[in-house]
Amino acid sequence: MRKKKSNNQLDFILYTLTIILFSTFFLLKISIKNEYTKTQADIETLNNTYINNTSIVKELQSTRDYLLSHEYISNYLEDIMVIAVPETLIINLNTMQWESFFNFILQE
Repeated sequence: MRKKKSNNQLDFILYTLTIILFSTFFLLKISIKNEYTKTQADIETLNNTYINNTSIVKELQSTRDYLLSHEYISNYLEDIMVIAVPETLIINLNTMQWESFFNFILQE
């Protein structure tokens, strides 16, 4: 009779360990599947963000090229800038100054 009792205890331990192993395996499988699904969703979100940001960057580059163009700058500054015309400088030297100038040059 004793052998049968120990056999029942061994069967109980094996049964319990089997249930624990299957439960652990099932929980691991579910958690890995959830991680996979979450990672796939993150990848898709990042791809969509990349596509949206690419279009924004292209638009900004186009705007930058336009703002740096000669046409835009010319049109923008057309009303603001005034063409600088050199003024004539009238030099009024009397004869006394000319004489001193020539004397200075001849002395050297």
